[in-house]
Amino acid sequence: MYDQATRSTTFFKASNVVHALENYATEARLQSNTLFAAVHVNDLCTFIPHEQLTEPLQHFLYDYVPDGQVQGLTVDTIIELIRFVLQNQYFTFDNKICRQIKGCGSGQPLNHLLANIYIQLRTIINHDNDIEPRGLSFISDHSPVMYSTLIQACLMHAAVIRSKVSDFHNERFDVQIVFLNNGYSITFITEHVEQLFQDFHISNWKSNLNQNTYDKMREEIIEYDQQHQEMKIKQR
Repeated sequence: MYDQATRSTTFFKASNVVHALENYATEARLQSNTLFAAVHVNDLCTFIPHEQLTEPLQHFLYDYVPDGQVQGLTVDTIIELIRFVLQNQYFTFDNKICRQIKGCGSGQPLNHLLANIYIQLRTIINHDNDIEPRGLSFISDHSPVMYSTLIQACLMHAAVIRSKVSDFHNERFDVQIVFLNNGYSITFITEHVEQLFQDFHISNWKSNLNQNTYDKMREEIIEYDQQHQEMKIKQR
């Protein structure tokens, strides 16, 4: 299923590269200054929290499984099985039994699949390069806010300028990673992401947030943002 969904952007053998390059040139997109790059993510197996790995998989399955089942298994059942596998990875170190709490073992087929789904190339919001990726520039143009509302502010900002639900999810992943890098716990992040959706009347958002429900939520967020800006102007 994944191979079919990513067929147009994946090279399965060397000849695929040649064919893609020929098409690229035929479309008059190959220029004298065209650059080719290879990206290596060395710590992918240990850096990404399990929830960050399963969420993209869940959205991928909802997008590409119209009837919600794969060989008799529902999408929710598949996600729960994946979570079970990820949360029960053990290894020995220094004569101790340890549990892996981020990523999954290198070399495992499951690891490659989850990583590929997670890091698919996508467009992202252009943030302040002088601050990111280590800082929280998303709200640099806002007045200081309490730490408990930082995530909601970032996600609301993303919703205001993102019309597609897939782009919003991509930005949400990036926001969560930045907060993790800044020392916030996954529990703290998850609680406040959930709170945002509850505030804008989206229940069980992981399965119910589609383009239609996102459009409605986005309208509410834009209206809220406009009212907030008007209040700030009046207070000046």
